[in-house]
Amino acid sequence: MSEWYIIINPKAGNSSALRVWKSLQKELKKANISYRSFMTQHPGHAEVLARQISTMQDDRLKRLLVVGGDGTVHEVLNGLVNLQNIQLSVIPAGTGNDFKRGFSVKKSTVIKEMKKAGQSLTRTYSLGSFHTKDSVNELYFANHLSIGFDAYFAKKMSDMPKWTAFLRLNHLIQPVLFLVIAFTFKPFVLSYESEDEKQTFKKVWFASVSNHPYYGGGMKIAPNANPREEHLDVTIIEDLPALKKAGLLFAMFFGRHIGKRGVTAFKTKEIYLHTNERVLFQADGEVIGSTPVFVKTGKESLRLKA
Repeated sequence: MSEWYIIINPKAGNSSALRVWKSLQKELKKANISYRSFMTQHPGHAEVLARQISTMQDDRLKRLLVVGGDGTVHEVLNGLVNLQNIQLSVIPAGTGNDFKRGFSVKKSTVIKEMKKAGQSLTRTYSLGSFHTKDSVNELYFANHLSIGFDAYFAKKMSDMPKWTAFLRLNHLIQPVLFLVIAFTFKPFVLSYESEDEKQTFKKVWFASVSNHPYYGGGMKIAPNANPREEHLDVTIIEDLPALKKAGLLFAMFFGRHIGKRGVTAFKTKEIYLHTNERVLFQADGEVIGSTPVFVKTGKESLRLKA
């Protein structure tokens, strides 16, 4: 039996990932499954561990399991030296879990495959990639990259004092902070160049480049996106009056915002996004940097096994 490598982010999902891992450990022990586990110690550590695992020189089939949230998966994807040499499995244990929705990941299916109790299936998906002027290194994203108020919200959440997470207050703070920032964020000027097209928007609330439909913990920001396609779905949301903005957020949960006033949506293989001032952007829920940013379909594909 081939040995599994497992990366666990114990802090993911307000520490729910640790509980998931302890439960999984018991099942692996009962099934006598051989594995090596690695616990992350700090932000960015999953990327380091993935890089070390993917460069190990041995003859074992490299099967890598990630127990964590979207941010953990993002780090792992960017740590793997060669995506084609690794078959990735994921047990979602975060707060948003958009990866779970977008790639139809089920914990029960993964565990059955580990026990060889179910028929395993390797699925191949496209990824998005990006780089900035400050760094020409190509980074990957699985879910989406977005610019504007949501990146600012992600930054504010990451800056929360540790005691709020310790007391498990973040799940109460998060929706309130989201609404406050959504209705107070200052709009910005956004221009894009996509293949043969150029356009400028004067008052943008946020813009998203998506690999699959789900965003922000279940909202269908790009209902027509498909990670099996070698295209990315761009959604640009212009600033609106408060009541219409609230209605748009509600419609977004069901993917009914496409075609409404202030919403521009299209597909592309590459796009260059720049703004009148430096605006934060995030990828898979992780704040990366600020505009400008060049986004395109990734050169390598994701091999997801479950």
